[in-house]
Amino acid sequence: MSSGNFTIGITGGIGSGKSVVSRILRCNGEKVYDCDSRAKWLMNNDPLLKEALKADVGDEVYDDGGRLNRKYLADRLFADLEIRILVNSIVHEAVREDIARRRRQIEGLFFIESAILATAHLDVFCNQIWLINASFEERLKRIRQRDNLSIEEINKRIESQASELSLLPQDKVVVIENNPDSLLLDSVLFKIDKYKPDCSFIYMNEQ
Repeated sequence: MSSGNFTIGITGGIGSGKSVVSRILRCNGEKVYDCDSRAKWLMNNDPLLKEALKADVGDEVYDDGGRLNRKYLADRLFADLEIRILVNSIVHEAVREDIARRRRQIEGLFFIESAILATAHLDVFCNQIWLINASFEERLKRIRQRDNLSIEEINKRIESQASELSLLPQDKVVVIENNPDSLLLDSVLFKIDKYKPDCSFIYMNEQ
């Protein structure tokens, strides 16, 4: 691969296995930007973001130690749609700026993991998007084991994400199946090997 940056988005519905793919990539030395965890870090550490949240949500959004008051914020977001839209916009913009800074510092492959690549306008950074997919039955089993939710609650979450996935730019999308018989590890490593022909990867199941 020539010098520069090639950015790949990692997305998919609940229970599809986005985090599993990200772990495979990290184990092989790839740089993966986890939008959820990074957004939480920025909300606690980015001075400009903190000031913006205070201005639009109220000073109570941070405690005396400067840490995010998650309960207060959650209550405000639940009660006020306008506040929820505003906060999402502020945080998404901070994440986009953070990603842009990271990408300028990286040569080669860079991965962005997010369940809302399209909604947060992160797809514009991506040369390619990996849509992680699994059967409904497999997703159902994983979610029930992990989150102890009812089938009704799981169905609601899956349905709510359908519109997000439909917004992805289809010309960038590559579907990666993550069912028990999909050989996910081989599939992921094969795909990144195309961009790094001079590298030899160590498979995690080798001794």
